[in-house]
Amino acid sequence: MNRRSLGISLLIAVLLALFVAWWTYTFEYAEEERPAPLRGEARYNPFFGLKKVLQARGVDVESRANLNLQAMHLGENDTLVLGADVRTLTHAQAEELLDWTDDGGHLVFALPQGSEGRAGELLDALKITVVSHMNCVSWPSGEKDSAEHCFAYEFKPKSDADAFDLLLGDKEHGYYVGRRARGEGDVTLAGDLQFLHTEPLKRAGFAMFAWQVLAPALHDGGKVHLVYAADVPPLHVLLVRYGWPALLPALLALLAWLWARAQRFGPLLPLAAGNRRALREHIEAAGEFTFRRGRAAALYAPLRRAFDERLRRDDPALAALEGDTLIEALAARTGHSPVVVRLALQPFNLAQPEVFFTTIKTLTELRARP
Repeated sequence: MNRRSLGISLLIAVLLALFVAWWTYTFEYAEEERPAPLRGEARYNPFFGLKKVLQARGVDVESRANLNLQAMHLGENDTLVLGADVRTLTHAQAEELLDWTDDGGHLVFALPQGSEGRAGELLDALKITVVSHMNCVSWPSGEKDSAEHCFAYEFKPKSDADAFDLLLGDKEHGYYVGRRARGEGDVTLAGDLQFLHTEPLKRAGFAMFAWQVLAPALHDGGKVHLVYAADVPPLHVLLVRYGWPALLPALLALLAWLWARAQRFGPLLPLAAGNRRALREHIEAAGEFTFRRGRAAALYAPLRRAFDERLRRDDPALAALEGDTLIEALAARTGHSPVVVRLALQPFNLAQPEVFFTTIKTLTELRARP
């Protein structure tokens, strides 16, 4: 190795050593916390966080995707947090829930979101009217901070509001939270139950508000039933929401295919046919007319003259022959039989179509190759 190569190698080694020393000196390990996406039951159960909080407080909790009163076996002191749309309840289910609250059950549910004026069997039995009114409520969550939640729907009692033990809101616009006793139990209704969902409970102040709403229903120490109503959107909604990357190219391909297969726009009326000379049709029509009038000989004569002229021009020696000598010579030259050549040169009974066709065909072949 020469000195130049050795110097370049040493320079590269020094640069690498400096880079490693700089990296080691400036590199610093740092921990960073990032929220991980929800997995398992937490992905489809919005009450999963509430379930874990209640279990941590020693409460017996059971969560379900739908309301099945026969399988739930609601006890006298149990609490039912109904996250499903109460408009889906049948008359029998509403009556069974109200009878259960009369026996000491605690029912917590949300107002139906939308369809103002169609409250459903449960709210009709409770004499509750749903009104659409946005009301944002804030409460302190610390020394200086505050939490806020907005209710899009509120309710108004059809009967005397004094029957309620708790009403939050105002009489003019409606109430967003209400609680009233019913028999040995009570019914609590709110504009929505989203403040009980997992994500809001992580924020400051929401756990305190949730506890203020649920605590009166939990004081008897019964079991808590959480019905979160895992509603699956229709197939067409899922296709539009998640399948548009595939649907859009398919739609473009369909439109391109329709455009390629569609009929082109043009004039409403077809173009007029141009003038033309149909000589062949006229000749055929004239020949058929002449043949039907019994003048087949008149059709034969011009072709025979053309044959004779062609034969005299191309082979005068052969044209000088006559009679059977000419017939034998033409038969030997063209390969036709003498009978066929005789029929072409000395035709008879031309009025018959078969005889006329054979005569004209043979004479045409002889004229083409005399």
